[in-house]
Amino acid sequence: MYDAMAYLWMIPVIPFIAGFITFIIGPSLLRSQAHLPCIIAGLISFVLSISALNDVVKAVESNDLSNPSSVSVSYFEWFRTGDPNLVGENIKTAGSLKAEFSLRLDPLSSAMIVMVTFLGTLIAVFSTGYMRDHHGHIDPGYSRFFASVSLFLGSMLILVLADNVLLLYAGWEGVGLCSYLLIGFWFEKPAACNAARKAFLVTRLGDVALFLGFALLWVSSGYRLDFDGLLTLSNYDSGVGLACFLMFLGACGKSAQFPLHVWLPDAMEGPSPVSALIHAATMVTAGVYLLARFMPLFASVPEVQMVVIGIGAFTSLLAALIALTQTDLKRILAYSTMSQLGYMFMALGAGIDVKSALPMLALRAAIFHLLTHAFFKALLFLSAGSVMHSMHDVIDLRRIGGLRKVLPLTHIGFLFGALALAGLPPFAGFWSKDEILSVIHETSKHSNYPWFYILMWATGIFVAFLTAFYTFRAYFLTFWGVLKLPEECHGEVHESPKSMTYPLLLLSVFAIGIGFVLSNSTPLSIEKFLGKTPGYVLLEHHDHDWLTVGFATASGFAGLLLAFVFYGKGGVTLSEHSPGKSNFAVELSKNKFFFDEIYNKLLIAPLNLVFYCSRIFDQYILDGVVDLIAHIPRMIAQLFRPIQNGLVQFYALAMILAVTVFLIALARSM
Repeated sequence: MYDAMAYLWMIPVIPFIAGFITFIIGPSLLRSQAHLPCIIAGLISFVLSISALNDVVKAVESNDLSNPSSVSVSYFEWFRTGDPNLVGENIKTAGSLKAEFSLRLDPLSSAMIVMVTFLGTLIAVFSTGYMRDHHGHIDPGYSRFFASVSLFLGSMLILVLADNVLLLYAGWEGVGLCSYLLIGFWFEKPAACNAARKAFLVTRLGDVALFLGFALLWVSSGYRLDFDGLLTLSNYDSGVGLACFLMFLGACGKSAQFPLHVWLPDAMEGPSPVSALIHAATMVTAGVYLLARFMPLFASVPEVQMVVIGIGAFTSLLAALIALTQTDLKRILAYSTMSQLGYMFMALGAGIDVKSALPMLALRAAIFHLLTHAFFKALLFLSAGSVMHSMHDVIDLRRIGGLRKVLPLTHIGFLFGALALAGLPPFAGFWSKDEILSVIHETSKHSNYPWFYILMWATGIFVAFLTAFYTFRAYFLTFWGVLKLPEECHGEVHESPKSMTYPLLLLSVFAIGIGFVLSNSTPLSIEKFLGKTPGYVLLEHHDHDWLTVGFATASGFAGLLLAFVFYGKGGVTLSEHSPGKSNFAVELSKNKFFFDEIYNKLLIAPLNLVFYCSRIFDQYILDGVVDLIAHIPRMIAQLFRPIQNGLVQFYALAMILAVTVFLIALARSM
């Protein structure tokens, strides 16, 4: 057993403790130093995560059976239902439920916790500058913000370390709750309240499906909750396909995939560090992790995998098309997140045939892109936050421009992030994006439906072109052309403080090198590392798909070149190239393909009608019946009310009459 198992529980628990401490004493005692518990907890968890990762690396390299690469440990019994006297297999036989606080350390979870703790801590450091105004005054909700961030990190760490579905679901819901608190952080703004409510309700739809999927797995596997039991196909007679489909719906909610994608762009109403946290290190990656963890089950149902890759490709294309015409910098990045998550689901959907090496190739490609994307997307969102901070909360591309000279460090950070997102060599996205497309291409050679996977591959190539185009459209409009400042700046602008620019510079280094460092070309290959995860067929040698590399790279450069032609001088938007003409395609993109309006007409309006009818039925029918029943005793009482008039003479007369009647009746009976 790893040495890390003795302290593994501390990695998620310490951020929770920091969050509660900040909630309790932050407003009154810590005040402007309320960030300290969050940052200190993040650093401690990061150091412990590095130590845990080191243990896993040693186990992977040693190939020692006594020190396996995947270990789980139960720290205590969480709760139990049914007969408390049942033990062992009798619990499963009786259908009782025993939940434990058990954590799993393996190549997948160890890689995830290092990424989450590192980026979470870095984003918290950035937030110490962002959550202050230009005079250094902290936001009124400063302590509440860092308390929520700490709880967010703790929930995500519980999610990725959990060794049973109940604990995973607890972390899953914790992430959802914290996202609601942070998206609606500025609750005095109606837009922020609406965005938080929308995110919470839309993701709840997916959460219900996920809960049903877990329940079906529990029943179908013989009442097992631990991953070792759930991921063993021999434990199932049926139900795997439906359970996987339900879990995928849950992942669609958290990772903003069609049709549950509409919440993510509105989530930009929260502070920019929240956007970086949600889009890079925590919430939206949870869905990808879920499918990666249950890949052995998904690989056994190719029909569901075709749905996964199809939805991923459609979402990726849809988000890229919408991003083409948006004018809000953060929303462009939000749609790029949706698109890149679509790429990851495309990779996961390519993992068919559980007896082949394709599931491992798919998992490695998806997690590789998840990790590289986390770094360069955090860089992009924090760079956008730096722009927003300097521009007094204005990030409308029509109102800003030419900022590269006045915000030089922010410009460097955004440029490196854009190059990585566009997938251009040698930046991070180049290495991981090509792996995804290569896996899809490889799957087409082994599938009974090769044309379908070739279509998915071609879609991925086209999306690579669109990604480079809209990314550099945003870059050129923001940083090139004539200097253009919003009125809120009053003609003055300055670079963000060091607490914000230093994290940008550090992440810029990762945007350049993390892809190569984790590629197959180095000893630190994430693909070789994840390949040691138990339960998969490992392909020791995987040739480069130079055809895919060539097409994808050419698409990226073509998108950059076209963006330079249209926007290299800044200050113009796509729709302005055809003035006086109504371009239906542009209007579709601008209005997000009218999905919000469609959902309002087809779902929200009918439900509102049902709610209205239910309210009428409740108020005027159900309440009427209840009120009628309540009035019956009152009406009966009205019959006897005249004789209860309070006059002593009347009562005496009534008593005499009653006695007289009684005596007459008695006399007649004798």
